Amino acid sequence: MRQVWRWAITVTGSMALIVGLGLTQALPSFGTASELYGARSLKELIVLRDRLIHELETPPKDQPEPNFFNSLFADPLEFEPNEILLQKLKTVEVQILVEERAEDSWKQAIRLATQAQKVANPNDPSPQQRKQVQDLWEKAINNLQEIPPYSLLARQTSNKIKEYKSSLSEITDELLDARAKILEQIRQESGLTRQAMLTVCTLKRDCVNLRGNEPPASPASLIKVPVAIALLHKTAEEKISLDQKVLVERGNFTEDASSIQARQSYSLKELMGVMIDHSSNIATNQLIDYLGSDYINKFLESQGYKFTKVNFKLMGDHIMPWRPGTGRNRLTSNELTEMMVQIYNYEHPSSQVLIDALNRQYDRVIGYAGLQGLPKTQWLGEKTGQNSRVIGTTVAAQINGEKYIITAIDNNTANVPQISTSVHKIAEYIVENGQL
Repeated sequence: MRQVWRWAITVTGSMALIVGLGLTQALPSFGTASELYGARSLKELIVLRDRLIHELETPPKDQPEPNFFNSLFADPLEFEPNEILLQKLKTVEVQILVEERAEDSWKQAIRLATQAQKVANPNDPSPQQRKQVQDLWEKAINNLQEIPPYSLLARQTSNKIKEYKSSLSEITDELLDARAKILEQIRQESGLTRQAMLTVCTLKRDCVNLRGNEPPASPASLIKVPVAIALLHKTAEEKISLDQKVLVERGNFTEDASSIQARQSYSLKELMGVMIDHSSNIATNQLIDYLGSDYINKFLESQGYKFTKVNFKLMGDHIMPWRPGTGRNRLTSNELTEMMVQIYNYEHPSSQVLIDALNRQYDRVIGYAGLQGLPKTQWLGEKTGQNSRVIGTTVAAQINGEKYIITAIDNNTANVPQISTSVHKIAEYIVENGQL
């Protein structure tokens, strides 16, 4: 009996260590039972385990049963369990744990997929219904992805993941289309032109857009957001204080409603703040000189922004700054919205400084005005932009307890009320329906 206790304690201790370390760390050191011993299913593994236990519990016929008297004179190793059998048992036990967990994940995935198929209702094309189906397919795939590649279910799991991803892709396309149709309806009801661009994202990057990848006629002052985030990264990388003073050169003067004056020095923090909250063109031009367009554009490209470019300084009605640049500034509502998501997720150095500037926005007749009076809605910050060709805004707001970024741009500078109305209607839809 002592022999059984010894190998049982050894296996139990090994299994406790394996569970504590995690199966994925322990299993490769043993090798899988299916590779070593040809087991093809959980049932076969259990049969193999029982056989190994039986062999360990059954002493050889020519070996005397251990007792107190002969153990005093015997070789201490004589009654030790067969180490090869014990090693096999360890491997089988680990594989059984793997397969039990894999089988649980498989069954759960099948259950969720079946539920997704039942919930899908062609008579209910609403985004809410499609979102529910999408969530079920995502959960089913997540369960399958928990099955390790060394499981006996690995091959059929790989095939099933491909099948489920196809279903997920189909319902995701349907959902995006349904949500885009809601934005199209809001565009029409708000009186925006057919060229209007709308993008809405949560901070978790659940996004929907209407022509969000199409560039507006001009970025106007919305281009100041990428200039600001480029400044935050340069100062962090080069360990430059935002309190460092910079002289505003005379050549960067243009018509400006802010307090920034040429031939005076301001801190980088002041220049960025006035660029955002009072939309100062003078401050923007000085910061473009400070950073360099090449630096800004390389930084934007490194962040994954394929379209946004800062190539040209800003001017007022008549005065062109010196060394204005070459090429056009450009962005899209999708990329601008992603920048705002990063800001409010604190993904940039000193994000709070920029958030504070957005919250001090002086121009409050667009997004701020559009959100006033809506229940369960709080305006958090905004950057507006307007010139002779375009009007737009990107707004941070908390709606139903969740933070959203809403960007609305139209190629009609007179459409200030329409932009404001579109922001209102988007937020109102979220309040009433729980999501967009």
